[in-house]
Amino acid sequence: MVGHTEYDYGDESAIVTGSTKGIGRGIAEGLAGADANVVVNSRSESEVTSVADELADHGSGEVIGVAADMGDPGDIERLVETAIDAFGEIDLLVNNAAVWPNEDSLVDSDIEQWDSTMDVNVRSQYYAAKLVAAHMRENDIEGSIINHTSQAGDRRTGPFGMYGISKTSINGLTWRMAQELAEDGIRMNAISTDVTETHQTWVEAEAEAENDPDRTAEEILRARGERRPIGRLGQPEDLANAVLFLASDKASYVVGDILRVSGGGNLE
Repeated sequence: MVGHTEYDYGDESAIVTGSTKGIGRGIAEGLAGADANVVVNSRSESEVTSVADELADHGSGEVIGVAADMGDPGDIERLVETAIDAFGEIDLLVNNAAVWPNEDSLVDSDIEQWDSTMDVNVRSQYYAAKLVAAHMRENDIEGSIINHTSQAGDRRTGPFGMYGISKTSINGLTWRMAQELAEDGIRMNAISTDVTETHQTWVEAEAEAENDPDRTAEEILRARGERRPIGRLGQPEDLANAVLFLASDKASYVVGDILRVSGGGNLE
């Protein structure tokens, strides 16, 4: 996605949490290609450094890496402070970081797993949004905050356990916080995914292929995509395009919305 000429984010600065792989990396790459200054984030110092170096030549903006654990409020504070120190101001926050808990039953899971899931998937999005929104208010920045949710948070999608509950919470956060922030010209929205080709979906397909020797992981993923009304799996670039739109002036009247980027999966 080098050179994303449809949008111009020159002189604007963004934080993308959880952005060294998958959807987050695709979003960071899209913003870098649109000439934004971008903060790449994960828990690994080596990963953020490597990805920042790889994205640095995608546009005219600066790309830096900040290692921070989004389950740790102190790390979130340091992430935001480092971004402000580096770029002067933040115009866009993309709350992407999330974990997928390994639990088969809500009844059998323990409270520690609940806490770790909600800390990363929900509390971090709220706290990062709170810190960035305060910075925007103090500096009269009419910026944008975009949360990453999922159709797993919808009631009709079935037993997605703690992950689904966390995404339902993000829907509520988006609706409630957006109304307050809009009074200051700050727009909060969310992107909602269905089946996107990422590391997680490959792990799932590979596990399924182990129990079905007649099919490869690639065949399993292709079949999942073909079941979507549009006939393919989502790609990180699809989510990046949604973020680029929602954060742009073209979406200046879009507030508190959950934009479904699902290839029609939400219609089933």
